[in-house]
Amino acid sequence: MNSALQCLIHVEPLTHFFLDGYARVYTSDDHENDYNPFDTCGEMTGAFADLIWNMRRPDRTDLDYTHPFRPTRIKETIGYFAPSFATSDQQDAQEFITFLLDVIHDEIKEKNKPDRNTIIQKLFFGTLTSNVTCLKCKHVKSTTNRIAFLPLSINQQQRLFVVNFVTKDGRHDRTSVNVNANGRVGNLVRQYLELNDPSHLFDRIVAIGTKSEEQLQFETLLRRLSEDEVTLIEQDHYISGIQSDRFDEECSKLRLEECLQGFVSSETLDDLWICQQKTCQQSTSATKQLQFKSLPHVVIIQLKRFSYSNGLRRKLDSFVDFPIDGLDLSELLSSSSSGKEKAIYDLIAISNHIGTINGGHYTAYAREEPSADEWYEFDDSYVSLIYPKQQIISKYAYLLFYIKRTK
Repeated sequence: MNSALQCLIHVEPLTHFFLDGYARVYTSDDHENDYNPFDTCGEMTGAFADLIWNMRRPDRTDLDYTHPFRPTRIKETIGYFAPSFATSDQQDAQEFITFLLDVIHDEIKEKNKPDRNTIIQKLFFGTLTSNVTCLKCKHVKSTTNRIAFLPLSINQQQRLFVVNFVTKDGRHDRTSVNVNANGRVGNLVRQYLELNDPSHLFDRIVAIGTKSEEQLQFETLLRRLSEDEVTLIEQDHYISGIQSDRFDEECSKLRLEECLQGFVSSETLDDLWICQQKTCQQSTSATKQLQFKSLPHVVIIQLKRFSYSNGLRRKLDSFVDFPIDGLDLSELLSSSSSGKEKAIYDLIAISNHIGTINGGHYTAYAREEPSADEWYEFDDSYVSLIYPKQQIISKYAYLLFYIKRTK
């Protein structure tokens, strides 16, 4: 709960909305100083406003920041609305934030009749369109839904290659090798040598596409290869500029941009899909593609570390490399989006999960201001400066909070 709340508190437009509401009251003589103007919206909204006021009020002194604030009211309110969050058991931060934002949104929406617009909607809600195309009649079925989180798969797919190895004295070996699909040709070469004959020197190998007969550069991404068979030829001399440590496991790590591309990439549905067109109406194959009609001002990306399949629960510790500044999400927008322009986002907070799926601990990283370059770690009642800031990029990152850059 602490990690999630710290991330939300560091969304400056959200914080300013609640602080401005308090400021308007305190600059008038109509109310006592303990009056919370957001109590009229609802219990959860009032409790969240109370939390922000006590954590971020502009008249707090340096002495105030040396004493942790106990968020008793919002903890009790959350427990009343959702008893599952009232226990000390580990809960999912994404589920908690979804619950909290939905309740505040509904309370403010009810208060704002007939307008019904809310600060939650303005900041966190985008619209996602799903286009399903029937491969038989080419009919496209489109559905649009509200989305507040961008869930990205980080399950690193494996790809099977057939490797033909030719030694310098002409001996041949043919074997199958599983390798990270996000890796490069150099990763495939290193994987083969480590599994089959480590005595062969990495910097004496030339890779060739077996069918194309074209030499493959070690930096070439495996996903760019259309063929699944590669020939490795051992040379009797060293090849300069090739170093095996450049293709260790870290070199095949996931990049956030690749995960985003996977989210909007077209996928083929199986034959159980039924086209509803009158001229078709049969089980057939189809393709599905997701595109954003509009992106929210604050994009919360969920790296899907917790998987449930075949009755098994597990946590993925895959390292995902993500940018701190300048994440370009323009390509996620559909071509029909009105006023399509550059959508550049900067990271403002991270919710980290350390541990296993059965037990762990949440911490948060956050910028004090979106334009600042100082990052802090929030670990329960402890706060510490992070330097250098690149340390925030870790395998523990679970929720990434990005805010749209304004001109």
